[in-house]
Amino acid sequence: MRKLVAFSILFITSLGLLGQGNFPVWDKDYAWGGNDRDFLKDIHQNETNYSITAAGHTFTSNNQDVSGFNRGLSDYWVVQVDTGGVIQFENNYGGDSTDQLALFIPTPDNGYLLAGSSASGRNGEKSEDTKGGFDYWLVKISSTGTIQWDRTIGGPGDDILTCASADVGGGFILGGYSNSEAGSDKTDTTFGNVDYWIVKVGATGSVIWDVTLGGDSIDKPKNILVDGSKILVGGSSISNQSGVKSEDRIGGYDYWLTELNSSGDLISDTTLGGNQDDFLEELRLRGHDPGYWISGTTFSSSSGTKSSNIQGQSDIWILNVDEDFNVVFDRTIGSGGPEECKDMEISPEGSAILAGWSSGSGGNKASGTNGGVDFWIFKMDTTGNVFWDRNYGGSLGDSLEAIFIKCDRGILAGGSSESLISGDRTHANKGNVDYWAFELSVPTHPYFRAQSICNRTPLNFYDESDVWPDSWEWNFDDPTSANNISNDQHPIHTFANPGVYNVSMTIKEGCQKDTTIVRPITVFENTVLGKVDLGRDFSICGNAPIELSNQYEEPLNRVTYSWSTGDSTETILIDTMGVYTLTVSDLNCSDYDVVVIDTCPDFGIPNAFTPNGDDINEVFRVYSIGINEFELLIFNRWGQLIYQSKDINEGWDGTYKGNQCQQDVYVYKLIYRGLGLSQQQQVGRVSLIR
Repeated sequence: MRKLVAFSILFITSLGLLGQGNFPVWDKDYAWGGNDRDFLKDIHQNETNYSITAAGHTFTSNNQDVSGFNRGLSDYWVVQVDTGGVIQFENNYGGDSTDQLALFIPTPDNGYLLAGSSASGRNGEKSEDTKGGFDYWLVKISSTGTIQWDRTIGGPGDDILTCASADVGGGFILGGYSNSEAGSDKTDTTFGNVDYWIVKVGATGSVIWDVTLGGDSIDKPKNILVDGSKILVGGSSISNQSGVKSEDRIGGYDYWLTELNSSGDLISDTTLGGNQDDFLEELRLRGHDPGYWISGTTFSSSSGTKSSNIQGQSDIWILNVDEDFNVVFDRTIGSGGPEECKDMEISPEGSAILAGWSSGSGGNKASGTNGGVDFWIFKMDTTGNVFWDRNYGGSLGDSLEAIFIKCDRGILAGGSSESLISGDRTHANKGNVDYWAFELSVPTHPYFRAQSICNRTPLNFYDESDVWPDSWEWNFDDPTSANNISNDQHPIHTFANPGVYNVSMTIKEGCQKDTTIVRPITVFENTVLGKVDLGRDFSICGNAPIELSNQYEEPLNRVTYSWSTGDSTETILIDTMGVYTLTVSDLNCSDYDVVVIDTCPDFGIPNAFTPNGDDINEVFRVYSIGINEFELLIFNRWGQLIYQSKDINEGWDGTYKGNQCQQDVYVYKLIYRGLGLSQQQQVGRVSLIR
């Protein structure tokens, strides 16, 4: 008898679609600015007090939300608001010329590193003089906006910071493009017109190392990704193979990716692109498996390393690549008009949320437009399918710059807007161009399927929520069980007693409020469980049919029988070997047993063999059917055991310990057992002939 444990499983129809999250829902918007131009470049939400910080640069001076006086042409401007939208602080930082922020990085002390470019001298908030033309300018501020330090980093020419990332050691990796020759903080000369210039600084902005990367023309980085000990820099290049660039350009500008080690040494570089211009914007880790998402703006048709065709004037081009930048898939998403990629974030389940601006409709873009240019956000799953796509804006121009995935899984988006109150914009225009930001919530819909089950039968529960939770808590409403609570995503529970159990699943997502679903599970009493027994597996010896039946000692009432032969009677007659199953069912439940029937043991044993290398009768072995247990022993004429095997497919090759045995008569002993039969043995002689 072979017992099989039965599991009742709640099947999932499409695991690939689970966890993609729900569609975004509009929450609220914000607008900040003065009577001139205010360009938002980055946005962030604090996970402790949920305050929102937006930063960029302003041309406004002491007007409306901008309380400070502009120091020159443009200043860095930072605004922080609480959960009600009330400004907690706003400050501008700058000198006597142009200061333009590119991004900011949250720091462990709840402050921020502001990173951008400056042409200002030593005045205003700028404590160091310019090194040449434009320089990298870092400003470290506290959680309340107070300046803690600033650093000016540059060479004798123009150095424009475009990207930065926190480093694993507590410092920062800065990136931008430079036409500076060696001098001041720049140790390398240029390769072409404009090169990547990557600088590593410590926690207080001191330069640790710098490296120049480029070819014979123009190379501009846009994104830095620190991946363990690797530093990945992505941007765009129109250079051919030259300098440190190992490949020719494919079309016009191409995506150009470089990999550095932690000391700034170049490890490898990769060029990706089509027959026209392709401008890389973002580079992100894939999420749950090694590799990267890459995105940017494309003007290319299907060509080069680009397999997807352009939809309009310019589109967003997304690639999913492995660790070596081999393309897994690429997609081009856009309308008949122009689009530009500005940001990308990876959702908890590993999908990519793309963001930029669009002024068109049609193509493979599902959303339309509210005015001239709108914010455009869409989500692409890990197989390259667009899960949702939305546009947001007023009646005029609204240009998205950055998105941030909040701790509650919602989306915070920010950029600049010329619109009045119209469309999605609910705030009046402050002047010319304002900071404009909004929050999108992503509702949570926890779900698992409920079905009836029989007691003492393991039941698999599957979380089928449309989110990617951080943790789970299942309560099976079964207080007599030692396993009533589980924190597994897909737990297994066995209900010992019949009844109705209100099973609950609570999921937690970041800082979002826990969400719970409760579903009733009906558990029936299984009156036949453990009461189906076909006996031991056995062999058929003889021609008479054998009767199979349930050998359980007590009669069963109000049950049905189902045999694997198709019969529905209590007993069946069989005369052939095989595997037979009996399922016994009551009104709601069932149990089953399996018996294996084999043929009666029979075998043939040769009386001689000739291991002489002619491949004929080389091995002495037993040819058999119906043997379930087997052992063969060979003895020489002095009774010494010289061969032993329990493998029925093996045989004796006429050797002992690697040496040939002499021609002689040997004694064999065969010990065997048929299925369900007692052990038997046979002794005989075999001649070894050479």
